[in-house]
Amino acid sequence: MSDEKSAASFYEDRACPAHWPLPIRVLTKLSHLLAKLEGIAIVFCLVMLIGLAVWQFLERNLVQRHIPFFHLPGWADGVIKHSVFLLGFIGGAYAAFGGRHIRIDAITRLVSVKKRLALRVLTTLAVLGILGLFIWGAFGVYKNNLEEDGTAAQAEQFFTSARGALIMVVGYAIIAFHFFIQLLLDIGWLVSKQPPPPSYVAEASAH
Repeated sequence: MSDEKSAASFYEDRACPAHWPLPIRVLTKLSHLLAKLEGIAIVFCLVMLIGLAVWQFLERNLVQRHIPFFHLPGWADGVIKHSVFLLGFIGGAYAAFGGRHIRIDAITRLVSVKKRLALRVLTTLAVLGILGLFIWGAFGVYKNNLEEDGTAAQAEQFFTSARGALIMVVGYAIIAFHFFIQLLLDIGWLVSKQPPPPSYVAEASAH
C-alpha cells in the first residue's frame, strides 16, 4: 500500500491545481503520460537487453564448443548496443520529470520556498538553453548519418546510424520538455498565492 501511495504522490507532486490555465494543465498531463510511457519503456528495454545479451552469450559459447544453438539475428547486436544508449536517455527523461536529476543543493536548502523556486527558474532556463544546443548538434549528426543508411552494412540493422542519432534528438527533446513543464510549474507557484506542496520543492534526496 505504501508503494502505491508513493507512486501516486510521485505524479501528484508534479501536477498543477485545477484552477490554473487550461494549456498548463494539458501540458502537465502530457508530461505525466510521457513519464508513464518512459517507465514502461525502461522495463521493456531492460528485458530486451538482458534477453538478447544472454542469447548472444549462450550462442557464442555453445558454438565454440560445437553445440548447435539458435542463431542470433543480424540486427540483434545493434539493438543491444543502442538499448544501453536508449536506456540512458529514457532514464534521464524520467529523472527530469520527477526532479531526481543531479543537483547542487547546498544553497537552495538554506533559502525560503519562493527564493528556491526563483533560483530553480533561473537554473532551468540555463538547462533549457544548453539542451537546445544539444538538440541542434544531435540533429546535425542525424543529418550526416542519413547518408550512411543506404550502405550494405546498414541494410540488416534495425538501428541504423541515422536512427541511432535520432535517439539523441528525441531524447534531448523529451528531457527539455519535462524541464519546460517544471519551469511553467515553478513560475506558476511563484505567482500563485498558495504555497506549493512541500514534496514539490523538496530536493531530490527528500523524495
